[in-house]
Amino acid sequence: MSIVVLSFYILHSALNTRQVFVLQVRDGDAIILASESVRRVDILRTLGIPFSIIPPDIDESKMQDEPPREYVLRISYDKAHKVGNHFPDKWVIGADTIVVYKNKTLGKPKNEKDAFTMLKTLGGKWHKVITGFCVLNVSQQVAYRDAVETRVFMKNMLDHEILRYIGTAEPLDKAGSYAVQGRAGYMVKEIKGSYTNIVGLPICEVAEVLLSLGVLS
Repeated sequence: MSIVVLSFYILHSALNTRQVFVLQVRDGDAIILASESVRRVDILRTLGIPFSIIPPDIDESKMQDEPPREYVLRISYDKAHKVGNHFPDKWVIGADTIVVYKNKTLGKPKNEKDAFTMLKTLGGKWHKVITGFCVLNVSQQVAYRDAVETRVFMKNMLDHEILRYIGTAEPLDKAGSYAVQGRAGYMVKEIKGSYTNIVGLPICEVAEVLLSLGVLS
């Protein structure tokens, strides 16, 4: 038993005295995250790879009768392309996340009243979170686009719960008026699919694309 404990201690000490990189960016390549979202930055950092952050400035207006999936695919591409035009040799990642209930897109609330209505609507029901992402390299004429869906069930919430949550100001800049990684975490009863997709970046799918393109190894 003491040998097992000692072996674990030696391994644990070794791992804590050096940096261990699971994934590496291919020599000569560089990655840019086209986003100002702190959540997406944090998720991409879990890969342990270097990258730059350059927020794009684009029109994110929804076209009339545009399906939710097509919308996030378009916006994620537009974000990546806007930055990629300035850095054609870099690999640029763009992403956009929306909440969908009964095929209706729930974006960021206009005000506190709008946030209350959204949360009241979602309570006790299933909805979808869709994140579109794009991995783009202008000089190599590569633009991979995909969208990932996650089903989310929110518990029934009392009015005073919703009002107190809105009072934190957290939901006012979030699609669907909630942040699963924040104070609204206890409101989410069940998830079917990718958790990081709800937060803003489906990291498994993004990493798979980067690996398949040879950007990561």
